[in-house]
Amino acid sequence: MANNFFFRALMRHGTFDEYHFFLANSAHRNLFMEKHSPFLEEVGVTSKIRLLDRLHLMSLLRQVDYTVFHQSDHISLFNSLCRVRNSLGARVPVTSFIHSVSYQQHMGKYLEMATCGSSKNDAIICSSNCGKQALSNCFSSLQSNLRIPTANVQLRVIPLGIDQGVGRVEKSASRRELKLNDNEIIALCFGRFSDFDKMDIFPLLQAFRRANPNGKPWRLILAGALHEPTYLEMTRLWTKALKLSDNVTFIVDPSDDAKSNLYGAADFFVSIADNVQETFGLTLLEAMDAGLPLLVSDFDGYRELCSDEVGIRVPTRWGRVDQLQEIQAVMDERTAHRLAAQSLSVDVPSLAKGMETLFSNQQNRQKMSAASRTRFDEHFDHKRLIGALESLWDELKAGFEPVDTRPDPMSMRVFDTFGHYVTGFTKEDDVVVASGFGTMLRESGNPYPLLTGMSDVVDWSGAVSLLAAAAKPISMKNLLNSATGQSWKTWYTMAWMLKHDLLERVESV
Repeated sequence: MANNFFFRALMRHGTFDEYHFFLANSAHRNLFMEKHSPFLEEVGVTSKIRLLDRLHLMSLLRQVDYTVFHQSDHISLFNSLCRVRNSLGARVPVTSFIHSVSYQQHMGKYLEMATCGSSKNDAIICSSNCGKQALSNCFSSLQSNLRIPTANVQLRVIPLGIDQGVGRVEKSASRRELKLNDNEIIALCFGRFSDFDKMDIFPLLQAFRRANPNGKPWRLILAGALHEPTYLEMTRLWTKALKLSDNVTFIVDPSDDAKSNLYGAADFFVSIADNVQETFGLTLLEAMDAGLPLLVSDFDGYRELCSDEVGIRVPTRWGRVDQLQEIQAVMDERTAHRLAAQSLSVDVPSLAKGMETLFSNQQNRQKMSAASRTRFDEHFDHKRLIGALESLWDELKAGFEPVDTRPDPMSMRVFDTFGHYVTGFTKEDDVVVASGFGTMLRESGNPYPLLTGMSDVVDWSGAVSLLAAAAKPISMKNLLNSATGQSWKTWYTMAWMLKHDLLERVESV
C-alpha cells in the first residue's frame, strides 16, 4: 500500500522529465500498463514513462545521466544495483524506502551492504526516527560482533504521506451509507486482522469493557483486511464472551468507498500496534487527514505521528526474554513475531481511561480534531513530501563520488561457477553453418516459437539475417561481426540457434 501511494504521488507531483522503469520481462511491462495506464493518462504523464527491460540496464547506465535509482525497498535489489553502478563508473545515487525492518533474513543483506560498494551518497529513507534507530542498531550489531565497517550509506528520515482529502467525507452521509446510528459516539480501529504482524485486538476489547461497563451509546468499529481468519474468529468469540457484541461492529475487507466512509463516520481513531513489523502507521495519516483525534500505543512511528495536540499515547512495556532473542534465528518469522508481540503490553487501564476521555468529552475531541487535520496538512501531504524527496535526490546527485569497482563478492557468476558442467565453451574461431532445418525455416518465412520472455533477448528477424550470413560455413567471430545489433545479444542469439538446430558446427556435419 505504501509503495502504491508513493508511485501515484510521484506521478502526480514529481517534476522529472522522464521516469524509467526497468521491469523483469514483457509480461511484467504489460501488467504495469494494464494496472497503471488509466491513472497515468489521468495525471498526464504517459509520455514521460519508459518501460525498459532489465537486460538493458547496463547499456542505459552508460548512456543516460540518471538523477537517482530509487528502490521500493532496501532489501531486494539495493546492494546489487550499487555494484552494477560501480562496475560502470556511473555517477548515480541509489536510494530506497524501509518498510518492515524486523525480519531475521535482513541481517544477511545488512552484512552484504557493508561490502557491496554502497557510497556515502546512497541513502536508505526511513519513515520514522524509530525505524532509523532500528536499522542503525542492526548495523552496529554487525560492526561490533564481526568487526567490520558499517555500511557506507546515509540513513535519512522522511515520513510517508497520502494525498490530501482522501479521508474527508461528511459524517452524516457516511453513517447513512454504513447504516450507523447518528446518536452514537464511534471509535474506529482500522488495520489488517493479524496478531502476528499488526496488533492484538484483545487488549483493546478489554479496555473497551472497562471504559463502558453500562452499555452507553458508544461504538467500537473493528475494520480492515482479513489476513488471519482464525484470529478474526477468535476475536469475534471473545467480543461475545465479554458481552460487547451490541457495541462492537466488525467490517472485514471494506471497499475503498467503505473505507472512506468509515473514517468519515468515526469520532476518533484508535490503534494499539504492538508488533515490531510496524515502523510508521499509514492509517494514522488517514485518520489525521479525516480530522480524527488519535488514541494509540506509545510505540515505534506512532509515537512520532501522534503529538500531544492530536491525541493520546498509551504507555507500552516489554517483558524481555533473552532465550527468545537467542533462538529467534532458527524460528519461523510468524512465530517469532507473535511471541515478541505477546510479551509486549499496551497498558490496559491507561487505554481504557483514554477511551473514556475521548468517548465522553466532545470539546476535547473537537480541539484534537482541528489539530489533527492541521498537523496532517503541514507535515504529511504528498505534494510536500515529494518535494522533500526530490531535494534529497538532487543533493545526493550533486555530491556523488564514484566508488571502486571491485568484483561482486556476493554474486554467483553462472558461467564461472558451473563452467565445469559442460563439455566446453563455444569459441570465436568455431565454424558454423545454417542447418538444413534453419535454411528451410528461413526460406518459408515462418518464425520459430520463442519461450516466454525470450523475445527480450532473441530477435527473430535478426536470427533470420544470421541464417542468411551462415548459408556457407563461417566462424562465430565473422558471423558476430555480420550483425548490426548489440554484440552480446547477437552472441546469445547464436548460442540459442545452436541449441535449437538452426545453426550447426561444421565439424559435426
